[in-house]
Amino acid sequence: MLLGVAFTCVFALLLVVGGGVAFLVLRPDDEPPVATDTPSETATTTSPSEETTPSEEEESTTPERSEESAFEVVVPYDPPTGTPDELWDVLADNPLTEGSLPTPASCELPETPPNPSAEELQAVLDASATCLNQVWATASSDRGLPWVSPQIVVYEHPDVPAEAVCDSGFSADSPRVCNLDSTIYWPVGYGTATEFEDPANIPGTYLWDLSLQYTNTASWNSSLTVYYVTMQDQLESSDPDRYEEAWRRFVLQRECLGSAVSMQVPGSAEPTDAVREALTDPAGWEPGEPPNDIEPENRALWIERGFESGGDLSVCNTWTADAEQVS
Repeated sequence: MLLGVAFTCVFALLLVVGGGVAFLVLRPDDEPPVATDTPSETATTTSPSEETTPSEEEESTTPERSEESAFEVVVPYDPPTGTPDELWDVLADNPLTEGSLPTPASCELPETPPNPSAEELQAVLDASATCLNQVWATASSDRGLPWVSPQIVVYEHPDVPAEAVCDSGFSADSPRVCNLDSTIYWPVGYGTATEFEDPANIPGTYLWDLSLQYTNTASWNSSLTVYYVTMQDQLESSDPDRYEEAWRRFVLQRECLGSAVSMQVPGSAEPTDAVREALTDPAGWEPGEPPNDIEPENRALWIERGFESGGDLSVCNTWTADAEQVS
C-alpha cells in the first residue's frame, strides 16, 4: 500500500504492511548540494589522514585506471571543461566506478527503539558514521581521492543549530548535508527506522539511511558532483530529455552505492532481511511527478543491485546502463 511521494521536497513515502508491521521509508535528498555549498580550498583538497590508512583487514581492491580516462579531482571554483558527452564519459569512468569496497573489521551499533530520543538517535548515527567512515576513507585513499568525514548533528526542526554554516535547505523531512562545514544535520523524527516495531530492525536501518546520505558526501569529496552539475548546466537548455535522464542516473547510482556500502559492515549491523525485502519491492515505490520521476521497478532494481553487489562498485555504474533500466 502506497502513501505518496513529495518529490518537491525530494523524498518518498513507502508503506509496507505485513505480519503486523507497518513502516515508512523516507527517501534521502536526491539533489546534489546547492550551489552556495562551496567549501574553502583547504577543505576541498584535504586528503585522508594517517588515521584512515587501511589496515590489512580493511584493504579494498584498487582499480587500474584507464590512461584514456579524463577524470581528475577538481574544485567548484575551477570546474572542469568539456562537452556534455565528455563530462558524461567521466561520470561513467572514474575511480568510484571500478574496484571493490573495503570491509570494516568491526561495526557496533547500539540498541535503538523505533522512535528514539534525540540522544538515542545521535548515538546510533554516530556509531553508524564510524562504520561508514572506515569504508569511505579507505576506498577514497586507495584511489587517491580526498575524504573529509562529516559530523552528524541531530536537531529538533525547526530549531536549526545556531552554529550551522548553511542557512537554507533545512527540513523536517530530510537531513541537510552541508558541505561548507562538512556536517549532516539530521532532524529528529526522520528516518526509515522510525516506523519499525521490531527493535532488531532499527540500528541497521539507520545505518542504511545514513549510508544514502554519505553518497552525497562521497560524490562531493571526490568532485564528481562538480562534474555532474557542470554537465547538467549545459544539458538543461540544450537537451532537456537528456538532462532528466542524467538526473535519474545520478539518483539511482547514489541509491545503489548507499545500499552497497550498507552491506559491507559485519552482519549484525547491516539492514535486516525484512528491510531489504521491503526496499527491493517495486510495489512499495511510486514513480514521482515528472520530470523527477523514476519507475518503481528500476528504483527497486538498483537498490537490490547494491545490496547484492558484494562491494563491487562497477555494479552501481548507472552511467553505462541501458536506458530502459534508468527510466
